[in-house]
Amino acid sequence: MNGDTTKWSRRKVLLASLVGGSAAWLAGPLSRLAAAQQKASLIARPVDRVPDGPDDDMWRTADILEVPMAPQAVVKPRTYEASTKAVKVRALYDAERIAFRLGWADAARDARIGGVASFRDAVAVEFPANPADGIPYFAMGEAGKPVTIYQWKADWQFSNDRDVDEENPNMAADWYPFSGREAGEIAGSADYGSGGESDKSFHTSWASGSLLANPELHARTSVEKLLAEGFGTIGSFGLDGQDAVGTGVWKDGGWTVVISVPRAQEQFAFEPGRTIPLAFAKWDGSKGERGGEKAVSTWYFLTLEQPLGTIAYAGPVLAFGGILAAQAWALRLLRRKARHAGAKNT
Repeated sequence: MNGDTTKWSRRKVLLASLVGGSAAWLAGPLSRLAAAQQKASLIARPVDRVPDGPDDDMWRTADILEVPMAPQAVVKPRTYEASTKAVKVRALYDAERIAFRLGWADAARDARIGGVASFRDAVAVEFPANPADGIPYFAMGEAGKPVTIYQWKADWQFSNDRDVDEENPNMAADWYPFSGREAGEIAGSADYGSGGESDKSFHTSWASGSLLANPELHARTSVEKLLAEGFGTIGSFGLDGQDAVGTGVWKDGGWTVVISVPRAQEQFAFEPGRTIPLAFAKWDGSKGERGGEKAVSTWYFLTLEQPLGTIAYAGPVLAFGGILAAQAWALRLLRRKARHAGAKNT
């Protein structure tokens, strides 16, 4: 009886130590999991090629960060109520580009500017122009710490879907000179500067270099790349500096937009393992939001996930298998010692 009691006590001590060791080994992953459930950061996962559109199945595997939005009420023109309360953000990257998928509720599709009182829907992603200089003020940066901004504009993507005469079917015209159109045809923006008799100097904003009136640029991308060092300092990277592409889809009362940008920026690169501050802004055209009247976020953080090799996947399995093997070996050792002690007692 005493031998059996001693044998069981030894087993309990060994099993307790093994269980304690297993718990300590698992404590790290469990604590990281608990922290992830309260995260304020976004993980960009690697893919072979980033998706062009928001409905690609690859987005199903992407990490999701819900970003609260607040009204920009710091400087004029300000607003005191943000029509959008949150934007859901995902990110994927490949060898050359990183893509952001942004989704938010919006009851109205404001995709073109048709008059002086109508405004576009838009969304923007912002990050420091050079993160090595420190984190600038989240709202448009600050002097000496500029920010890069990529803004998707709904009218850039969709403005050419319906021309002026399609929007206003009762319009009539005698002749648009230097447009290349015949008499009686209504010219569109893209008709000027298209060669032949046309001359874009008669489309003055386009001829002056305004990207907002450049239909050739809008046909190539719906995203403008901008730079700012504080309120009132925003400027474009120019026609040759536009390196983003974007696609937006409005359905079921909301927008989903993909903005794809080069990983290699002017002063830094989005590299695996690196953490970059991100902020967001969003405009609701039907609510009259434009310029500084917008919804904004503070800084959040993006980390590009390191691609995992086979050993990274196999490591935890092998380690757990090692723990089980150690437990089995320890139990066999206890049984041998118990049998040896029993033989000596008899």
